[in-house]
Amino acid sequence: MKRLEALPGVVAVTARYWQPDDSHCVSREYLETAAWSADFTVRVRSGFSLEQVRSVRAALGPSTATVTAPAGHDLAAWELDLANPSGATPAPSAAPLTVDERGFRLVTAAAALPDVTVAQQVASTTIRVRTPSSLPAAAAWLRAHLDGDDPSSVYVGTAKTWTTYVSVTGSSPVSETTVETATRVAAADPDVRRFSVSGSLVTAVVPTERQAKAVVAAFEATPADADGQRVSAWWPDGNGTEVSGTVGSAAARRVG
Repeated sequence: MKRLEALPGVVAVTARYWQPDDSHCVSREYLETAAWSADFTVRVRSGFSLEQVRSVRAALGPSTATVTAPAGHDLAAWELDLANPSGATPAPSAAPLTVDERGFRLVTAAAALPDVTVAQQVASTTIRVRTPSSLPAAAAWLRAHLDGDDPSSVYVGTAKTWTTYVSVTGSSPVSETTVETATRVAAADPDVRRFSVSGSLVTAVVPTERQAKAVVAAFEATPADADGQRVSAWWPDGNGTEVSGTVGSAAARRVG
C-alpha cells in the first residue's frame, strides 16, 4: 500500500484485503500460510497519464486496483480496473500490457463527453450519466467506438445508486430506437426505479398501475431488438403486481 501511496500523482489509497478462497485450497496449511492480497482503490489527480497507470500496475503484484481520476483537464471523471494476468508483478523487461493502453485511451476518450463518469473493467465499459437526456449521446459514443461484441452499458445515477440501466453492445444489445424509448420513459417518469433495458428483457418498478401500463405500452410500440424480447413493470414495488407484454407487439400490428 505504501508503494502505491508514494507514486507520483496518487492522492490516496484504500484497500480491502483477502486470502484465497478456501474451497480451492489444497490444504489447511496452504490456507494458513497463503499471502494476503488486496483490492485497492487508488485515487489520483486529474491528468493522470498512461505511464502513471503502468506504474500502478507494477506495484500491484497479486492484488487488483481501481484507479479513479476526478474531472479536470477538460475530461470527466474516469475509472480503470487493473489486475496482473499472472497474479504477479511484471518483470521490468516485460512489454507493456496492451490492455492498459486500450483501457486508458478508451476511458479518457469517453471522458470528453460532458457530465459523465466513465468506468472500464476487464470485461466491460460503462458510462454513467446524470440525467436521462444524456443517454442517447453516451450510447451512440459506445456504439461508435466499441466492437459490437464488447460489453458496454449506460447508467443514470452513480456507481452505488442508479435508476436506469441500458445495455448498448455485447451479448444483449439494443438499438438506437430502444435507447430513445428508454430515454423518453425515464425522462417522463422520475419515479421509475430499477429500470433495466437489454435486448432480451426490459424491466421497471413504478409506484402506480397507470405508470406500469405506460412503460409496457411504450416498449410494445417500439420495434423489438430480438425475438421474444419481453417488457415487465411492477407496482407499487418490486414485490407488487406485474404488468407485462412483448416488445414490438404493437409496432408489428401496425406494420401488419
